[in-house]
Amino acid sequence: MKRIENKVGFFVACIALVYVVVSIGYSSNAAWFEMPLEAVNGIAFSFGYFFRLHAVWAYVCSGVFFYYFVCGEFFGSEKY
Repeated sequence: MKRIENKVGFFVACIALVYVVVSIGYSSNAAWFEMPLEAVNGIAFSFGYFFRLHAVWAYVCSGVFFYYFVCGEFFGSEKY
């Protein structure tokens, strides 16, 4: 029963996430598929500004951070 509850919770969370992205997308002029790129750019700006990194190193660090955050949350569960 635990696996079914996890799948239902994951499905409901995905539906809620799509709803939030669509509702935000209707009020802005940016396309919804550009949002992950904006997240990486924001993280790169934060690394570059706060840690005084060169632009290339800021993007490398933001890519590594984004990759490990997204993939670590997805693949970090006990199933994989």
